Amino acid sequence: MVYVKEAHPTDKWWLGRSRTQRVFHRLSGSPARLDVKDPVTLEQRRKVAASCQANLFDGVVPLYVDTITDEVSGSYAGKPTRIYLIGRDGRVVYNPGIGPFGFNPDHLGREIDTYLARG
Repeated sequence: MVYVKEAHPTDKWWLGRSRTQRVFHRLSGSPARLDVKDPVTLEQRRKVAASCQANLFDGVVPLYVDTITDEVSGSYAGKPTRIYLIGRDGRVVYNPGIGPFGFNPDHLGREIDTYLARG
């Protein structure tokens, strides 16, 4: 997993006060934070990413952090929500499409297994 630029920081395009966002957050039971400012340094981005890793993935999923100049986000167009599986050769092996409808992390495990089985 790569943590990229904050999508809806409180000091930019924040959705935390919208009724839709509050309802979704409450119904999903998501521990995602809604109070994050847009990091301006790599150290700040790493701190937010560490919180994300701990709260959303119980610290189990390895989490990498994009550069503060957003090189990964720019290369893979991680907006609005996308999943990519990158092969050993650097090519995209799996991309289910643009989110939120194409965002289905449940399929990723199967795709990883299939890719690894091919050797």
